[in-house]
Amino acid sequence: MSQYFKDSLALCRVVGHPTVFLTMACNSKWPEIKEMMKHLPGSDVCNAPDVVSRVFKLKLEQLMDLIKKKNYFGRCIGIMHVIEFQKRGLPHCHMLIWLHPDDRPKNTDQIHSLVSAEIPDKDRDPVRYAAVKNYMIHGPCEQDFTYSPCMQKGKCMRHFPKRYNADTYFDDCGFPIYRRRRTNTRVSVKGTELDNQFVVPFNRDLLIMFQCHINLEICNNSRSLKYLFK
Repeated sequence: MSQYFKDSLALCRVVGHPTVFLTMACNSKWPEIKEMMKHLPGSDVCNAPDVVSRVFKLKLEQLMDLIKKKNYFGRCIGIMHVIEFQKRGLPHCHMLIWLHPDDRPKNTDQIHSLVSAEIPDKDRDPVRYAAVKNYMIHGPCEQDFTYSPCMQKGKCMRHFPKRYNADTYFDDCGFPIYRRRRTNTRVSVKGTELDNQFVVPFNRDLLIMFQCHINLEICNNSRSLKYLFK
C-alpha cells in the first residue's frame, strides 16, 4: 500500500491532482447474480462469493471501458482503483480518475452535468427517483436513529444531514459543496421522510446504467489518495 501511495503521488506530480473520485458498490440483486443463484438451490448470495465477485468484476470492466475508451467523463489520462470487501462480503471499488486539463469541470454548470445531490422529481423521472431512493440515500440517522452504524459520539461520521445550498461551490479547503435546494421532493426510508440533505452525490446516467450505489465526487486535491491506500 505504501508503494501504491507513492506511485499515486508521482502521478500527481506529473499530471496534477485527480479530477473525479468514484465509488461503486456491488448490488446483490443484480439480475446476473439472481440468475446464477437459480443454479444453486437452497443457497444464499452470501454463500456464493465466486458468483458475486465475478459479476462485480464484469460490471467494473464495463465501467472502466466507458471511462478509458469511450471517454464518458472526458479524455482520461490516468486512472487508479482499489477493490475492498465489506463486512457482509460484498465488493466495492474506489477509483480516482485524471481527466485532460481541457475536459476538467471548471464551473458549476459543468459540475452539475456530472454530479447531482438532489432527489429527482417522482412524476417527471420515476426511474431515476426509484434508483436514488434505493441506492443513494444515506440514513436515516441523527436524533431519532442513534443506533445507526454511522453514528459515533452522537453524530453522523459522514456528516449527514448536509446543509441546503442554492448552488454548488468550493469551501476554504477546496472540498465541493453541492447544490441541495429545499424542495418538496422526499423519499420514505424506514418510515422516515428524507429530503436532499440525505442524498449521496451521484451521476444520473451511471446510476441508471448500473443500478447500484455509485458515488461520484469532484476532486481538486490529493487527500483522496490517502483514502484509497489507507
